Amino acid sequence: MRHKREFILGFALLLIATLAFLFGWTNIFTVKEVSVTGSPNSQITKQVLEIADIKTGEKLARIEPRAISSNLALAGIDWIESVKISRNWISRAVTINLAARDPIAFSGSRYVDASGVLFTSPVKVEKKLAEIKAKDDSARAAAVDFYLSLPAEIRDKASSITASSAKNFQIVMDSELRINWGDAANNAVKVKIYQALLALPENKKIKQMDVSDPTKPTVK
Repeated sequence: MRHKREFILGFALLLIATLAFLFGWTNIFTVKEVSVTGSPNSQITKQVLEIADIKTGEKLARIEPRAISSNLALAGIDWIESVKISRNWISRAVTINLAARDPIAFSGSRYVDASGVLFTSPVKVEKKLAEIKAKDDSARAAAVDFYLSLPAEIRDKASSITASSAKNFQIVMDSELRINWGDAANNAVKVKIYQALLALPENKKIKQMDVSDPTKPTVK
């Protein structure tokens, strides 16, 4: 019984050593082709391939996905949210999968994703986006969270969100209605007040609304 276990252990070690040799040192498992998915155009594809620097004939086992992801980030390609490198040991193909950031707003000349990260899109964004105005990263992140917490009926009609601080927000609607919202502590209550005030016939032409104190809302 002991000899059988020793035989199995020895065979397993030999198999592991053989596989390690085949994957890491022979020419059997080398890169045959490299492709990129998620790239918006051929120029970006070429740029990504140059930065990744994966050459045909290179050992598949020696490709370092983390290093490639880090190099792409250091190259300033900020629109990439994540990179996944997949290796097909049978076809010997390497695929670089790019996942792009999804813009939910813009700030200045750049776009903002749901995490508050600023980035430059390689393609024109066709959908309507609100502008996020903030004095620093902290206020911008808070403004993004606040914007995403609003119901679609407000988000879809918002022209801009201004964060004078991380706890004080103003909204300008497409209709040019300016709303002093204050903090986001009582959003659900403030949304109902906003809806109720807009529903009043006498408020059809208002240009300003203040719901910063939900117990004392005002319109002008």
